[in-house]
Amino acid sequence: MLVIRAEQMKVLQQFRLRQFEDSLAAQLTKRFPESSLTADRNLLYATIREGLRVAKTFGIVDRVDLRRFLEFSAEYGPDLGAQDFAPKLLSPKILPAIFP
Repeated sequence: MLVIRAEQMKVLQQFRLRQFEDSLAAQLTKRFPESSLTADRNLLYATIREGLRVAKTFGIVDRVDLRRFLEFSAEYGPDLGAQDFAPKLLSPKILPAIFP
């Protein structure tokens, strides 16, 4: 029987998170090629990590919805989550209905 220790699981989770961040970086670079955000790799990854943190505060955890949230943030600014309309629009129950 195969047993995965907690340390191994943590390494695997970090690896999978990095893969997801890389896919988000590629998507944002493709979608916003002229943006100053995508021109600086360090800024791009910092923005992705912060965006994932903010999205989690809204209960957004689905990968597709996380990608949408980061695209909105890239388009409308990093303070998207602080906007008055954000709690209603970014609800995990509303977001998929708006952009199926």
